[in-house]
Amino acid sequence: MASETWFLLRGLTREKAHWGDFAPALAAALPEADVHLLDLPGAGDRHAEAWTGGVADALAVLHAEAARLAPPTPGVRRFVFGVSLGGMVALEWAARYPDELTGVVVGNSSAGDLSPWWRRMQPGALPTILRGAVERDPRRREAAVVRRIVARRDLWERTAASWAEIQRARPVSRRNARAQLVAATRWRAPRALRVPALFLVGDGDRLVHPSCTRALAARFAAPLRVHPEAGHDITTDAGAWVVDELGRWRDALA
Repeated sequence: MASETWFLLRGLTREKAHWGDFAPALAAALPEADVHLLDLPGAGDRHAEAWTGGVADALAVLHAEAARLAPPTPGVRRFVFGVSLGGMVALEWAARYPDELTGVVVGNSSAGDLSPWWRRMQPGALPTILRGAVERDPRRREAAVVRRIVARRDLWERTAASWAEIQRARPVSRRNARAQLVAATRWRAPRALRVPALFLVGDGDRLVHPSCTRALAARFAAPLRVHPEAGHDITTDAGAWVVDELGRWRDALA
């Protein structure tokens, strides 16, 4: 039996396939761990489901799935890693169920009570969001998204093609995209955590200002690791760096 379990949560309109090469790289770096990729309501394997309510409601769905996949077991450490909207769900998880988690990691996220809206969604990103609401061609829509959230230009073409195929296979409805965005906008961070936390931020984030993640780390007096160039999709831009940071932090908790 594995000695630890990791649950990975993606962000707004993203799904488990968007982890790309990162998920197998993390699993290879942590051979004693089981790594489970969870889809938010309205995306991935749950794309036909409706996102209803707020972040806490999404957590209820994912927490039940996690309990089926890998219930809390004595001697098995449990971690949650979430990026963006997934990071909000991860923090909600840590606040509501601290006794079942060993630690939580959050990448490039934000909270409505800690950062103004124009930093949580940088003004330059708004055209991309608006285009995504009306553009019907998956390739053109995903190409625009990639250029906003992936900093490495050498990855743009390949990533856009891959993400367009994901969207064709499991499309996220406009209704679910709007509902996820509203939930993220309304989310407020917990006042405190009783679970060790690590925050990761890419200083090249052109969607959510890096100061938002810094504000979260400050709220919980938690360690913050900064990649100087990575964009919002930090695991695409700097996957090996993220794996290393997770491994070092997790080893320090042992």
